[in-house]
Amino acid sequence: MEILGLVAYYLALAVGLIWRLAQLTAVVLGAWALIDTLTRDASHFIAAGKRTKGFWVGVNAAGIVVVLLMGASSMVGLLGVVANAVYLADVRPALRYYAPVRVRSSIRFPGSGGAQGGRGPRDWTPGR
Repeated sequence: MEILGLVAYYLALAVGLIWRLAQLTAVVLGAWALIDTLTRDASHFIAAGKRTKGFWVGVNAAGIVVVLLMGASSMVGLLGVVANAVYLADVRPALRYYAPVRVRSSIRFPGSGGAQGGRGPRDWTPGR
């Protein structure tokens, strides 16, 4: 019987730790969604055919507050987690389409190191 008591104790401890990790994950998910919403341009939301930036900031902020106050296990907390997950799974990929494209600022030619002497990147001699 002593073994069963130890197994039950450690199993309850493991379940409690997993539960706390799930709560922390829900808060981190909401924070990620809120920060991502705040860094996007408002015109991209309209261009993507999604709701406005203010709407998504409010939804993601409310989702974090609800999870912090009630926990992710309550019905309202679960709705907060789902709202944040909807932003990350549906809206964020649509907004990424309108993100600015990064372009390299200089052209690099293979073999244009110091071994070839004075041939710089603007030297258009044949053989390049």
